[in-house]
Amino acid sequence: MLKTACLIMESNINLNEGKIMKKMMISTALATSLIAGVASADTSVSAYIETTLGAGETPATATPDQQGTTIGYEHGLSFSGSKDLDNGMTLKTYFDIEDGDAGDKRGITFVNGNTEIMVEADVNNIDDKQAVPTIINKIEDGNKGLGVSYNANKLTIHNDNGIGFRHKFDQGTVSYKYVPKVAAGAGFNDSNPKSTASGSGFAYGFNGSFGVDGLGVLLSFSEKDTSGSDASTQEQQVVGVSYNFGNIKVGVQETTYENTNGSYAYSDGAEAEALSYAATMAVNDQLSIGIQYAEFEASNLSADEEVTSVSAGYNLGGATIGLQYHEAENVGGVSGTDGDAIELRIKQSF
Repeated sequence: MLKTACLIMESNINLNEGKIMKKMMISTALATSLIAGVASADTSVSAYIETTLGAGETPATATPDQQGTTIGYEHGLSFSGSKDLDNGMTLKTYFDIEDGDAGDKRGITFVNGNTEIMVEADVNNIDDKQAVPTIINKIEDGNKGLGVSYNANKLTIHNDNGIGFRHKFDQGTVSYKYVPKVAAGAGFNDSNPKSTASGSGFAYGFNGSFGVDGLGVLLSFSEKDTSGSDASTQEQQVVGVSYNFGNIKVGVQETTYENTNGSYAYSDGAEAEALSYAATMAVNDQLSIGIQYAEFEASNLSADEEVTSVSAGYNLGGATIGLQYHEAENVGGVSGTDGDAIELRIKQSF
């Protein structure tokens, strides 16, 4: 019996050792698989640095005050990855850092042919596109302290964390995005799911050529409320068209806002409109010039704001340099409140 008991104990030990070895082999295989998966993913890194030198005025009805000359920097670092999954789909990931802080662009995308399903911010930019061509900056991004009210995409939700899809076909791209929480870009995240941000929003739209060479069509609609009440919903509707013929490109865009006053705050029944025209020309392979004219009006403003922007850009081969001049009238919808500004930008991407 003693011999039999020893044989049984030896058998159990061998069996347990086998189970342990099997678990170790499975764990090792899983770890190896994960490491191999990470190693086989395509990853890219890009960055840019931009130096600005500019001066502007504080718009006024009399003699505007000079703000003086300032030097500034903007810089960003972006990471993106792509991995083919076993189910035939492709997984894309991305995030960026701007001026030392976490940037707006972040999220993941599942790609199946021409269809993308996204959980993201600042990627599925349905309601943040513009049809008017520019050389340097859009008017709302490059007015150097003039404080103009004009903004062609003020109520956009593209910076907020949301879920949506995008589908590409021969005539263009259709997109949809839903944001469960809006307000101050707080969005909704796993580290703070009970964020004080309230309200929700959605956007849908189309951009493409409808199969016509040189044609660009932009249509989008977005709706959001920042208080969590349907009674305070604001709407933004964008209609834009551009056409490229040879070295010249022209475009026009109209953005209408509902339940929105001249400060873009909620106001029941109020309306505002941002209208812009632009043309650019490539003089040669290095030099491009452009002009943009914009108007902003709202039901509570006494005058239409008007802004004219003239710009030029030069490609140095590895870096670009741009010069932009703004002239604004009736800033903020106040008649006779005028000012101008100028800015030089040098940018290198790598």
